[in-house]
Amino acid sequence: AVWAIAILMNAWAVVFYPAAYATTVPTQLLYEIILTPYPYWAIIVLSGMGSFLSIRFGDELMDVLHHHERDFFHSHQFKHELIVMAFFFMGLVGYYKLVEALGVDVL
Repeated sequence: AVWAIAILMNAWAVVFYPAAYATTVPTQLLYEIILTPYPYWAIIVLSGMGSFLSIRFGDELMDVLHHHERDFFHSHQFKHELIVMAFFFMGLVGYYKLVEALGVDVL
């Protein structure tokens, strides 16, 4: 539901209040991402996949009483770590390319 609300609110804001995105650097970047589907929407897709991957494998900080429900995670722990590392590096490269393409000076 959170993703649906975020998408709907941003679609509404882009159409009716685009000036709101000019207030800060992060909102300016978000505005550029929203208006430039290729290649920037890959960042949104990657974030969504990471969110749902986290839900599937479960959070690391869970209640000890429910430890028996972690069978799926324990049987796929190595795969989980590989997937997390792949997403991390893909995200790192993606964000670097985004910052470079938008001409944002990091230092």
